Amino acid sequence: MFFAPASLTCFFSPSIDRDPLKSGSLGVSIALNKGVKASAKPSDELSIVVNGKAWKFPTVKTVAKKLGFTGSIRIDMDLPAGCGFGMSGASALSSAFAINESLNLNRPFFELADLAHEAEVLNRTGLGDVATQSFGGVVVRKSASCPSRCSIDRFLWDLELDILVMGELPTVRILSEFSLNEIAKIGKYCLKDFLKNPTVESLFEQAKRFAVETGLIEIDSAIEDVIEAVESEGGLASMVMLGKAVFALNGGVLREFDGIYLKIKIDHCGVRLLG
Repeated sequence: MFFAPASLTCFFSPSIDRDPLKSGSLGVSIALNKGVKASAKPSDELSIVVNGKAWKFPTVKTVAKKLGFTGSIRIDMDLPAGCGFGMSGASALSSAFAINESLNLNRPFFELADLAHEAEVLNRTGLGDVATQSFGGVVVRKSASCPSRCSIDRFLWDLELDILVMGELPTVRILSEFSLNEIAKIGKYCLKDFLKNPTVESLFEQAKRFAVETGLIEIDSAIEDVIEAVESEGGLASMVMLGKAVFALNGGVLREFDGIYLKIKIDHCGVRLLG
C-alpha cells in the first residue's frame, strides 16, 4: 500500500501547454500528514473503490490505462474530495505506485510521478498538487511543469495548521470561470515577494493577498468572515486554493464555525510505501 500526502495550495500561477508535462503552476503548497492510501490487485476488469464506494474517477482511470492495468484499485481518503486538498492528485500518485508494484513494472520514481501529473492535467483536476505530493514539506514551485522537470525549493517547517472545511469547490469550475491570465499574473507577484522574505508570516501574507486580488475570496462571504475571525484573535489565516476552506496558524477559533474542523501537521516525506 502506498501513501501520498494531501496538499494545500497557498497561491499559484497556472501555465497550460499543449504538452501536459510542460503544464503546471508556479506557487507554494504545503504537503499534509493526512492524504490518500492506495493498493492495486490485478484482475480482468478495472474497478476503483474510494472509501468503500465505487467511483468512476477519470484521473485514476487515466493512470491505470497508461500503465496497462486492469483490476481493483482501492483508495482510502483521509480528507474530503473537491475541497482543495489535492485528493485527485494524491489518488493518481499513490495509485501509480501501487499499480507499478502490483504488476512488477519497475518504473522509476519520476516516471510514475510525471504520469500522475499528466493524468491530472488531462482531466483538469489539478496543476501543481502532484509535484508537492511527490516531495513533501512546504514546496516552492519555481517553474511550472511535471515533477521531474519542476524547479523546486522546500522548507521543512514544523507547523500544525488549523483547518476549516466548509464545502466543495470543484477545480474545473475555477479553471473555467476565472481569468487564468489574471490569476497567473497575481500568483507570480506573490511568489516573487515571498521569495524575498520566505517566512511563515510572509507565506500567509502572500496567500491572503492572492485570495483577495484574484477575487477568489469572494466566492463565498463566509470565507472572508472566518479569516477575519482568526486574525482578530491574533492568528494567521487564508483561503485554501482551490476550496471552500480556510487554513490558519493559531486558529483555534475555527472550531466555532460550521464545517469540518481539522488540526493537521506538515508531511515532510512525500509519496511512499507504507510498511
